[in-house]
Amino acid sequence: MGMVGNYVAVADLLLRQIINGDKDIFEIDPTQHRLLDIDKSWQAIQYLLCKNVDGGEPPMGYVVPIRDENALDCEFDFGAFYITAKQVKEAADYLYSLDDNTLMNMYDFKLMVENKIYPLHGKEKEDEGAIFYEYIYSHLSELRKFFAFTAEEGYAIIFYVM
Repeated sequence: MGMVGNYVAVADLLLRQIINGDKDIFEIDPTQHRLLDIDKSWQAIQYLLCKNVDGGEPPMGYVVPIRDENALDCEFDFGAFYITAKQVKEAADYLYSLDDNTLMNMYDFKLMVENKIYPLHGKEKEDEGAIFYEYIYSHLSELRKFFAFTAEEGYAIIFYVM
């Protein structure tokens, strides 16, 4: 099964209510919100964009927002994190500024294997690099669309790993 990255687009007002403790994150009805599952690619995307597995400077650090300042108080095992509608817009603009050449130049499979970037285990062979890049790229493409749509709607995002 593994740890899967999930995004939920929410109204900025709902996010504020969750941050302030007026609503519980578990009260969100997933059928009422736009969702995106990026499978196990979340940490690899984080590493590709930020060159580390948590944190990351804005706007690239907003794409997989595992940042202390973006943490929500909840009982998810891995935690839940948010970005505001303004931060969604910044991240969407950043994602669309990355062309295919730039992304390919940012990709370092060998370093990802050495650092055991999830879902890698450190035993992958060099010839698996192209396949792994396609895996990351396909989910990053979906993220671009999700962020663009969410930014257009003026929504915030909650990210969690299950």
